[in-house]
Amino acid sequence: MVCEILCVGTELLLGDIVNTDGAFIAREMAAMGFSSYHQTTVGDNPGRLREALRLALSRSDVVIMTGGLGPTCDDITKNAAAEAFGRKLIFDEATREDIARFFEKIGRPMTENNLSQCWIPEGAAVFYNKWGTAPGIGIEGEIDGEKKYAVLLPGPPAECEPMFMECAKPWLARLSGDVIRSKNLHLYGIGESAAEAILRPLMESSVNPTVAPYACEHEVRIRVTARAGSVEEAERMCAETAAKIRETDVGPTVYAETDDPFSAKNAMVTTLISELRRRGWTFATAESCTAGMIGSSVGDIPGASDVFAGGIISYANEVKENVLGVPREVLKTVGAVSEPCAAAMAEGARRVCGSDIAVSVTGIAGPGGGTPEKPVGTVCFGVSTAAGTYTETRHFNGKNDRAKIRRLTTAHAMYLAIRTMRGEI
Repeated sequence: MVCEILCVGTELLLGDIVNTDGAFIAREMAAMGFSSYHQTTVGDNPGRLREALRLALSRSDVVIMTGGLGPTCDDITKNAAAEAFGRKLIFDEATREDIARFFEKIGRPMTENNLSQCWIPEGAAVFYNKWGTAPGIGIEGEIDGEKKYAVLLPGPPAECEPMFMECAKPWLARLSGDVIRSKNLHLYGIGESAAEAILRPLMESSVNPTVAPYACEHEVRIRVTARAGSVEEAERMCAETAAKIRETDVGPTVYAETDDPFSAKNAMVTTLISELRRRGWTFATAESCTAGMIGSSVGDIPGASDVFAGGIISYANEVKENVLGVPREVLKTVGAVSEPCAAAMAEGARRVCGSDIAVSVTGIAGPGGGTPEKPVGTVCFGVSTAAGTYTETRHFNGKNDRAKIRRLTTAHAMYLAIRTMRGEI
Protein backbone atom coordinates (compact mmCIF):
# COMPACT_ATOMS: atom_id res chain seq x y z
CA MET A 1 0.00 0.00 0.00
CA VAL A 2 1.08 3.56 -0.68
CA CYS A 3 1.07 6.12 2.11
CA GLU A 4 1.60 9.86 2.12
CA ILE A 5 2.44 12.19 5.00
CA LEU A 6 0.74 15.59 5.12
CA CYS A 7 2.01 17.91 7.85
CA VAL A 8 -0.08 20.99 8.66
CA GLY A 9 1.26 24.21 10.13
CA THR A 10 2.45 27.58 8.91
CA GLU A 11 5.16 27.46 11.57
CA LEU A 12 6.67 24.48 9.70
CA LEU A 13 6.75 26.38 6.41
CA LEU A 14 8.41 29.37 8.05
CA GLY A 15 11.08 27.22 9.65
CA ASP A 16 10.09 28.22 13.17
CA ILE A 17 9.71 24.53 14.04
CA VAL A 18 11.65 21.61 12.56
CA ASN A 19 9.31 18.97 11.18
CA THR A 20 10.43 15.91 13.11
CA ASP A 21 6.95 14.34 12.84
CA GLY A 22 7.41 13.68 9.13
CA ALA A 23 10.72 11.88 9.57
CA PHE A 24 9.45 9.80 12.48
CA ILE A 25 6.27 8.68 10.73
CA ALA A 26 8.13 7.97 7.48
CA ARG A 27 10.48 5.57 9.27
CA GLU A 28 7.65 3.80 11.06
CA MET A 29 5.48 3.44 7.96
CA ALA A 30 8.40 2.07 5.95
CA ALA A 31 9.12 -0.48 8.67
CA MET A 32 5.48 -1.60 8.45
CA GLY A 33 5.80 -2.25 4.72
CA PHE A 34 4.10 0.84 3.30
CA SER A 35 5.57 2.52 0.24
CA SER A 36 5.88 6.30 0.30
CA TYR A 37 6.44 8.58 -2.68
CA HIS A 38 5.39 12.01 -1.44
CA GLN A 39 5.51 14.07 1.73
CA THR A 40 3.85 17.48 1.89
CA THR A 41 3.83 20.42 4.29
CA VAL A 42 0.99 22.94 4.02
CA GLY A 43 0.15 26.07 6.02
CA ASP A 44 -2.92 26.83 8.09
CA ASN A 45 -5.04 27.80 5.11
CA PRO A 46 -8.34 25.92 4.53
CA GLY A 47 -8.24 26.15 0.74
CA ARG A 48 -4.65 25.02 0.35
CA LEU A 49 -5.14 22.26 2.93
CA ARG A 50 -8.19 20.90 1.11
CA GLU A 51 -6.25 20.97 -2.16
CA ALA A 52 -3.23 19.19 -0.64
CA LEU A 53 -5.43 16.54 0.98
CA ARG A 54 -7.39 15.97 -2.22
CA LEU A 55 -4.15 15.44 -4.13
CA ALA A 56 -2.71 13.13 -1.49
CA LEU A 57 -5.82 10.95 -1.44
CA SER A 58 -5.85 10.78 -5.25
CA ARG A 59 -2.38 9.17 -5.40
CA SER A 60 -2.09 7.29 -2.08
CA ASP A 61 -4.08 4.70 -0.18
CA VAL A 62 -3.29 6.09 3.26
CA VAL A 63 -2.69 9.70 4.30
CA ILE A 64 -1.14 10.47 7.68
CA MET A 65 -1.89 14.06 8.75
CA THR A 66 -0.19 15.85 11.64
CA GLY A 67 -1.03 19.18 13.22
CA GLY A 68 -4.07 21.41 13.11
CA LEU A 69 -6.13 19.47 15.67
CA GLY A 70 -5.95 21.93 18.58
CA PRO A 71 -8.65 24.21 20.02
CA THR A 72 -7.73 27.43 18.21
CA CYS A 73 -9.26 28.94 15.09
CA ASP A 74 -6.35 27.91 12.85
CA ASP A 75 -6.81 24.23 13.68
CA ILE A 76 -8.52 23.13 10.48
CA THR A 77 -7.29 19.60 9.75
CA LYS A 78 -10.34 17.76 11.09
CA ASN A 79 -12.77 19.79 9.00
CA ALA A 80 -10.78 19.19 5.82
CA ALA A 81 -10.61 15.43 6.45
CA ALA A 82 -14.33 15.19 7.21
CA GLU A 83 -15.15 17.06 4.02
CA ALA A 84 -12.85 14.84 1.93
CA PHE A 85 -14.57 11.68 3.19
CA GLY A 86 -18.05 13.22 3.01
CA ARG A 87 -18.66 12.94 6.74
CA LYS A 88 -20.40 15.33 9.08
CA LEU A 89 -18.89 16.18 12.46
CA ILE A 90 -20.67 14.86 15.54
CA PHE A 91 -20.02 15.72 19.19
CA ASP A 92 -18.29 12.88 21.05
CA GLU A 93 -19.12 12.89 24.74
CA ALA A 94 -16.37 10.38 25.54
CA THR A 95 -13.81 12.81 24.11
CA ARG A 96 -15.19 15.63 26.26
CA GLU A 97 -14.82 13.46 29.36
CA ASP A 98 -11.29 12.48 28.36
CA ILE A 99 -10.24 16.12 27.90
CA ALA A 100 -11.88 17.10 31.19
CA ARG A 101 -9.91 14.37 33.00
CA PHE A 102 -6.70 15.66 31.44
CA PHE A 103 -7.26 19.20 32.74
CA GLU A 104 -8.23 17.87 36.16
CA LYS A 105 -5.01 15.86 36.24
CA ILE A 106 -2.82 18.87 35.49
CA GLY A 107 -4.79 21.14 37.84
CA ARG A 108 -5.91 23.73 35.30
CA PRO A 109 -9.41 24.84 34.28
CA MET A 110 -10.66 23.68 30.90
CA THR A 111 -11.49 26.63 28.65
CA GLU A 112 -14.59 26.56 26.45
CA ASN A 113 -12.64 26.42 23.19
CA ASN A 114 -11.32 22.97 24.10
CA LEU A 115 -14.78 21.60 23.38
CA SER A 116 -14.11 22.14 19.66
CA GLN A 117 -11.80 19.13 19.88
CA CYS A 118 -14.79 16.94 20.77
CA TRP A 119 -16.28 17.16 17.27
CA ILE A 120 -15.32 13.97 15.41
CA PRO A 121 -16.07 12.86 11.82
CA GLU A 122 -19.00 10.48 11.90
CA GLY A 123 -17.95 6.83 12.00
CA ALA A 124 -14.29 7.61 12.68
CA ALA A 125 -12.10 5.82 15.21
CA VAL A 126 -11.02 8.04 18.10
CA PHE A 127 -7.50 7.76 19.53
CA TYR A 128 -7.65 9.22 23.02
CA ASN A 129 -4.68 11.39 23.91
CA LYS A 130 -2.83 10.55 27.14
CA TRP A 131 -0.23 13.22 26.48
CA GLY A 132 -2.39 16.25 25.63
CA THR A 133 -5.93 17.25 24.73
CA ALA A 134 -6.44 16.81 20.98
CA PRO A 135 -7.61 13.29 20.13
CA GLY A 136 -6.26 11.45 17.13
CA ILE A 137 -8.63 10.15 14.49
CA GLY A 138 -8.75 7.25 12.02
CA ILE A 139 -11.10 7.48 9.03
CA GLU A 140 -11.77 4.95 6.31
CA GLY A 141 -14.17 5.09 3.39
CA GLU A 142 -14.58 5.18 -0.35
CA ILE A 143 -13.53 8.20 -2.39
CA ASP A 144 -14.29 8.05 -6.11
CA GLY A 145 -14.87 4.32 -5.82
CA GLU A 146 -11.55 3.53 -4.12
CA LYS A 147 -10.94 2.55 -0.51
CA LYS A 148 -8.98 5.26 1.31
CA TYR A 149 -7.69 5.72 4.84
CA ALA A 150 -6.60 8.77 6.82
CA VAL A 151 -4.99 9.12 10.23
CA LEU A 152 -5.02 12.50 12.00
CA LEU A 153 -2.51 13.11 14.79
CA PRO A 154 -1.63 16.19 16.89
CA GLY A 155 1.48 18.07 15.82
CA PRO A 156 3.62 18.32 18.99
CA PRO A 157 6.15 15.46 18.79
CA ALA A 158 5.64 14.64 22.48
CA GLU A 159 2.03 13.77 21.57
CA CYS A 160 2.39 12.67 17.94
CA GLU A 161 5.06 10.01 18.43
CA PRO A 162 3.52 8.07 21.34
CA MET A 163 0.03 8.34 19.82
CA PHE A 164 1.29 6.93 16.55
CA MET A 165 2.97 4.00 18.30
CA GLU A 166 0.16 3.21 20.73
CA CYS A 167 -2.93 4.06 18.67
CA ALA A 168 -2.36 4.67 14.96
CA LYS A 169 0.13 1.87 14.33
CA PRO A 170 -2.18 -0.93 15.55
CA TRP A 171 -5.05 0.62 13.55
CA LEU A 172 -2.91 0.63 10.40
CA ALA A 173 -1.26 -2.77 10.91
CA ARG A 174 -4.17 -4.63 9.30
CA LEU A 175 -3.51 -2.77 6.02
CA SER A 176 0.16 -3.56 5.48
CA GLY A 177 1.35 -6.53 3.47
CA ASP A 178 5.07 -7.09 3.23
CA VAL A 179 7.44 -5.83 5.89
CA ILE A 180 10.50 -3.70 5.27
CA ARG A 181 13.64 -3.95 7.37
CA SER A 182 16.91 -2.04 7.18
CA LYS A 183 20.43 -2.62 8.43
CA ASN A 184 22.96 0.21 8.60
CA LEU A 185 26.70 -0.29 8.26
CA HIS A 186 28.67 2.62 9.71
CA LEU A 187 31.98 3.46 8.04
CA TYR A 188 34.66 5.74 9.47
CA GLY A 189 37.71 7.08 7.66
CA ILE A 190 36.36 6.81 4.11
CA GLY A 191 34.43 9.32 2.01
CA GLU A 192 31.04 8.76 0.40
CA SER A 193 32.41 8.88 -3.15
CA ALA A 194 35.14 6.34 -2.35
CA ALA A 195 32.66 4.01 -0.65
CA GLU A 196 30.22 4.36 -3.55
CA ALA A 197 32.91 3.57 -6.11
CA ILE A 198 33.79 0.34 -4.29
CA LEU A 199 30.18 -0.71 -3.74
CA ARG A 200 28.74 0.39 -7.10
CA PRO A 201 28.65 -3.15 -8.62
CA LEU A 202 26.78 -4.43 -5.56
CA MET A 203 24.47 -1.40 -5.55
CA GLU A 204 23.61 -1.89 -9.23
CA SER A 205 23.02 -5.63 -8.93
CA SER A 206 20.99 -5.50 -5.71
CA VAL A 207 17.28 -4.89 -6.25
CA ASN A 208 15.98 -6.48 -3.07
CA PRO A 209 17.72 -5.76 -0.75
CA THR A 210 18.75 -2.33 -1.97
CA VAL A 211 22.13 -0.83 -1.03
CA ALA A 212 22.49 2.93 -0.67
CA PRO A 213 25.23 5.17 0.81
CA TYR A 214 24.46 8.20 2.96
CA ALA A 215 27.06 10.80 3.91
CA CYS A 216 26.90 12.01 7.50
CA GLU A 217 29.14 14.64 9.04
CA HIS A 218 31.78 12.32 10.43
CA GLU A 219 31.01 9.00 8.74
CA VAL A 220 29.41 7.21 5.82
CA ARG A 221 26.36 5.06 6.40
CA ILE A 222 25.49 2.20 4.06
CA ARG A 223 21.81 1.30 4.37
CA VAL A 224 20.67 -2.15 3.28
CA THR A 225 16.87 -2.38 2.93
CA ALA A 226 14.90 -5.55 2.25
CA ARG A 227 11.21 -6.20 1.57
CA ALA A 228 9.85 -9.64 2.47
CA GLY A 229 6.80 -11.47 3.69
CA SER A 230 8.10 -11.77 7.25
CA VAL A 231 10.41 -9.93 9.62
CA GLU A 232 12.69 -12.95 9.84
CA GLU A 233 13.09 -13.23 6.08
CA ALA A 234 13.78 -9.50 5.65
CA GLU A 235 16.39 -9.55 8.41
CA ARG A 236 18.07 -12.61 6.88
CA MET A 237 18.27 -10.86 3.51
CA CYS A 238 19.79 -7.76 5.10
CA ALA A 239 22.35 -9.82 7.02
CA GLU A 240 23.48 -11.65 3.88
CA THR A 241 24.01 -8.42 1.95
CA ALA A 242 25.78 -6.81 4.90
CA ALA A 243 28.18 -9.75 4.93
CA LYS A 244 28.92 -9.18 1.23
CA ILE A 245 29.69 -5.51 1.93
CA ARG A 246 32.12 -6.47 4.67
CA GLU A 247 33.96 -8.67 2.14
CA THR A 248 34.71 -5.64 -0.07
CA ASP A 249 37.44 -3.04 0.44
CA VAL A 250 35.12 -0.96 2.63
CA GLY A 251 35.02 -3.81 5.14
CA PRO A 252 37.92 -2.55 7.30
CA THR A 253 36.21 0.82 7.72
CA VAL A 254 32.98 -0.65 9.14
CA TYR A 255 32.98 0.01 12.87
CA ALA A 256 29.33 -0.76 13.68
CA GLU A 257 26.04 -2.20 12.43
CA THR A 258 22.68 -0.88 13.60
CA ASP A 259 19.08 -1.95 13.02
CA ASP A 260 16.99 0.84 14.53
CA PRO A 261 16.79 4.62 13.93
CA PHE A 262 18.02 5.62 17.41
CA SER A 263 21.13 3.47 17.21
CA ALA A 264 21.77 4.55 13.62
CA LYS A 265 21.65 8.21 14.61
CA ASN A 266 23.92 7.64 17.62
CA ALA A 267 26.08 4.81 16.33
CA MET A 268 29.45 6.10 17.53
CA VAL A 269 28.43 6.69 21.13
CA THR A 270 26.23 3.59 21.41
CA THR A 271 29.10 1.49 20.04
CA LEU A 272 31.46 3.04 22.58
CA ILE A 273 29.08 2.23 25.44
CA SER A 274 28.55 -1.30 24.12
CA GLU A 275 32.30 -1.94 24.02
CA LEU A 276 32.68 -0.61 27.57
CA ARG A 277 29.86 -2.81 28.89
CA ARG A 278 31.22 -5.87 27.12
CA ARG A 279 34.45 -5.49 29.08
CA GLY A 280 32.97 -4.17 32.32
CA TRP A 281 35.06 -1.01 31.90
CA THR A 282 34.45 2.58 32.96
CA PHE A 283 35.18 5.65 30.86
CA ALA A 284 36.41 9.17 31.65
CA THR A 285 37.15 12.32 29.68
CA ALA A 286 39.48 15.31 29.81
CA GLU A 287 38.21 17.96 27.42
CA SER A 288 39.56 21.31 26.38
CA CYS A 289 38.30 22.43 22.97
CA THR A 290 35.10 20.36 23.17
CA ALA A 291 34.08 21.79 26.56
CA GLY A 292 32.27 18.66 27.72
CA MET A 293 30.73 17.59 24.42
CA ILE A 294 32.16 14.06 24.64
CA GLY A 295 30.84 13.53 28.14
CA SER A 296 27.50 15.07 27.21
CA SER A 297 27.17 12.72 24.22
CA VAL A 298 27.76 9.70 26.46
CA GLY A 299 25.40 11.06 29.10
CA ASP A 300 22.65 11.48 26.49
CA ILE A 301 22.35 7.69 26.21
CA PRO A 302 19.96 6.18 28.80
CA GLY A 303 21.77 4.00 31.34
CA ALA A 304 25.24 5.35 30.52
CA SER A 305 25.94 5.90 34.21
CA ASP A 306 27.06 2.27 34.50
CA VAL A 307 30.11 3.00 32.33
CA PHE A 308 30.69 6.77 32.55
CA ALA A 309 32.87 7.60 35.54
CA GLY A 310 33.13 11.34 34.90
CA GLY A 311 34.99 14.07 33.09
CA ILE A 312 37.08 17.20 33.55
CA ILE A 313 36.63 20.29 31.37
CA SER A 314 40.12 21.77 31.41
CA TYR A 315 40.06 24.90 29.30
CA ALA A 316 42.53 26.80 31.47
CA ASN A 317 46.14 25.68 31.71
CA GLU A 318 45.83 25.97 35.49
CA VAL A 319 43.17 23.24 35.45
CA LYS A 320 45.27 21.08 33.17
CA GLU A 321 48.19 21.43 35.57
CA ASN A 322 46.50 21.45 38.98
CA VAL A 323 43.68 18.95 38.38
CA LEU A 324 44.99 16.68 35.65
CA GLY A 325 48.68 16.89 36.50
CA VAL A 326 49.94 18.13 33.14
CA PRO A 327 53.59 19.11 33.78
CA ARG A 328 54.17 22.86 33.72
CA GLU A 329 57.23 22.27 31.55
CA VAL A 330 55.03 20.66 28.87
CA LEU A 331 52.72 23.66 28.83
CA LYS A 332 55.66 26.06 28.63
CA THR A 333 57.65 24.27 25.95
CA VAL A 334 55.27 22.51 23.51
CA GLY A 335 52.05 24.11 24.69
CA ALA A 336 48.55 22.96 25.55
CA VAL A 337 47.82 21.87 21.97
CA SER A 338 50.35 19.07 21.82
CA GLU A 339 50.46 15.32 22.10
CA PRO A 340 52.48 15.38 25.37
CA CYS A 341 49.75 17.54 26.89
CA ALA A 342 47.01 15.24 25.52
CA ALA A 343 48.81 12.22 26.98
CA ALA A 344 49.08 13.80 30.42
CA MET A 345 45.44 14.91 30.29
CA ALA A 346 44.19 11.41 29.48
CA GLU A 347 46.36 9.85 32.18
CA GLY A 348 45.20 12.46 34.66
CA ALA A 349 41.52 11.87 33.86
CA ARG A 350 41.92 8.13 34.30
CA ARG A 351 43.65 8.67 37.63
CA VAL A 352 41.25 11.32 38.99
CA CYS A 353 38.11 9.46 37.92
CA GLY A 354 39.38 5.98 38.65
CA SER A 355 38.34 4.73 35.23
CA ASP A 356 39.64 1.90 33.06
CA ILE A 357 40.00 4.10 29.97
CA ALA A 358 40.09 7.85 29.44
CA VAL A 359 40.26 10.06 26.38
CA SER A 360 41.52 13.61 26.11
CA VAL A 361 41.19 16.34 23.50
CA THR A 362 43.04 19.64 23.29
CA GLY A 363 42.97 21.80 20.20
CA ILE A 364 42.03 24.97 18.35
CA ALA A 365 38.35 25.07 17.44
CA GLY A 366 38.51 28.64 16.13
CA PRO A 367 37.56 30.82 14.53
CA GLY A 368 40.61 32.56 16.05
CA GLY A 369 43.71 31.30 17.81
CA GLY A 370 45.34 29.46 14.93
CA THR A 371 48.96 29.83 13.84
CA PRO A 372 50.85 28.63 10.74
CA GLU A 373 52.22 25.74 12.81
CA LYS A 374 48.89 24.97 14.50
CA PRO A 375 46.04 26.21 12.29
CA VAL A 376 42.41 26.25 13.30
CA GLY A 377 41.17 22.66 13.33
CA THR A 378 44.34 21.22 14.88
CA VAL A 379 43.38 18.78 17.66
CA CYS A 380 45.57 16.48 19.76
CA PHE A 381 44.07 13.30 21.20
CA GLY A 382 45.07 11.00 24.02
CA VAL A 383 43.75 7.61 25.07
CA SER A 384 44.96 6.10 28.33
CA THR A 385 44.48 2.57 29.67
CA ALA A 386 46.43 0.40 32.06
CA ALA A 387 48.36 -0.90 29.03
CA GLY A 388 49.66 2.54 28.08
CA THR A 389 48.79 5.82 26.42
CA TYR A 390 48.21 6.50 22.73
CA THR A 391 48.31 9.96 21.15
CA GLU A 392 47.73 11.42 17.73
CA THR A 393 47.12 14.78 16.04
CA ARG A 394 44.40 15.50 13.52
CA HIS A 395 43.74 18.54 11.34
CA PHE A 396 40.02 19.00 10.74
CA ASN A 397 39.18 21.18 7.76
CA GLY A 398 36.14 22.77 9.29
CA LYS A 399 36.65 26.03 7.37
CA ASN A 400 36.76 27.83 10.71
CA ASP A 401 33.39 26.32 11.65
CA ARG A 402 33.86 26.07 15.39
CA ALA A 403 30.80 23.92 16.05
CA LYS A 404 31.68 21.47 13.29
CA ILE A 405 35.29 21.10 14.48
CA ARG A 406 34.07 20.33 17.98
CA ARG A 407 31.59 17.72 16.68
CA LEU A 408 34.25 16.05 14.53
CA THR A 409 36.63 16.05 17.49
CA THR A 410 34.00 14.43 19.71
CA ALA A 411 33.32 11.66 17.19
CA HIS A 412 37.02 10.96 16.60
CA ALA A 413 37.78 10.77 20.33
CA MET A 414 35.08 8.13 20.77
CA TYR A 415 36.34 6.26 17.69
CA LEU A 416 39.86 6.13 19.14
CA ALA A 417 38.49 4.74 22.41
CA ILE A 418 36.58 2.05 20.48
CA ARG A 419 39.67 1.05 18.49
CA THR A 420 41.80 1.01 21.62
CA MET A 421 39.41 -1.38 23.37
CA ARG A 422 39.33 -3.61 20.28
CA GLY A 423 43.13 -3.77 20.25
CA GLU A 424 43.37 -2.01 16.87
CA ILE A 425 45.73 0.72 18.08
